[in-house]
Amino acid sequence: MASTISAYGFTRMNYVSLLFQGIYFTASESLPEEITVTAKGVGNTQESAIQAAIVVAVEKTVGVLIITDQTVSNDKVIRNLVAQYSSAVVNSYEVKKCEGNPVSCEIIAKVSPWKFMRKLEGDSQTIQVNSNDLLAKHQTSRNTLLQRYKITQYYMSQIRQSGLDVVVRSVTVKPSMGESVSLMIDYEVKWNKEFKKEIIRFLEKLEKDTVTNNSNYQVYIQWGPTGLFENRVRVNTFNEEFYRMMMRFIHDPIYVRIDELNMCINVKHENVFTVDWYGVRRQISVDIHPSKLKNLNSLSMGISC
Repeated sequence: MASTISAYGFTRMNYVSLLFQGIYFTASESLPEEITVTAKGVGNTQESAIQAAIVVAVEKTVGVLIITDQTVSNDKVIRNLVAQYSSAVVNSYEVKKCEGNPVSCEIIAKVSPWKFMRKLEGDSQTIQVNSNDLLAKHQTSRNTLLQRYKITQYYMSQIRQSGLDVVVRSVTVKPSMGESVSLMIDYEVKWNKEFKKEIIRFLEKLEKDTVTNNSNYQVYIQWGPTGLFENRVRVNTFNEEFYRMMMRFIHDPIYVRIDELNMCINVKHENVFTVDWYGVRRQISVDIHPSKLKNLNSLSMGISC
């Protein structure tokens, strides 16, 4: 008796592949309903700079829909699609700051990749790629893993760009008879609450999507005290490169900068997901030439250098 073979762990109900002018766009079950994106845009006016930032945000989101190995690169096609659909696929956005001339604006946008796919699916030039033979099932599972990799890489790369905040608790001048000024800086690194909620939702979905008895290349992440299934996930990556990518982002150093002093500091920590659990509050002592502190009333710190 012949048996029906399905793609390992994936079904046609949760996988869509579209071909538009030689470019493959794929949406799998791991794709979130909404992705939060930090983006910058430049324009002659604040309104035009914000619109440019929105387009950049959508371009970043569309990037996770494209399966690179099967794509005939055509940046102009992608830019035109993004410009056409950007207003329809951005659920909301917040303007963080606008400055300069020309105006540069930074926004945080919530973009729906599924809305983009639905818009693209309705385009008369779009071809839906459907097949049930064994080659198609291989391509389904392969493309889904590639997309999982790209989405996960996006989220993990954003941890040190948008996911962490640094707070200066106090800056005190230590008594000194030397020529330099001795400062004691007390600061704390914490997760951005909204970003943390979003990445945890994604990781929990990724765990459900990758559950298997095969534990090769499994990534274990815990972000707080745990009961039976609380504050932790086990993600099966199925691939050494995928595994190494996640582990690198988890254990890479956290750097903070002191803007006014042009300094960069490596913050020692166990891994990035334990930052809130164990707390990362540090004190550092720095000696500064008096000329650098003239007319300076406070210090500001940020993540990454």
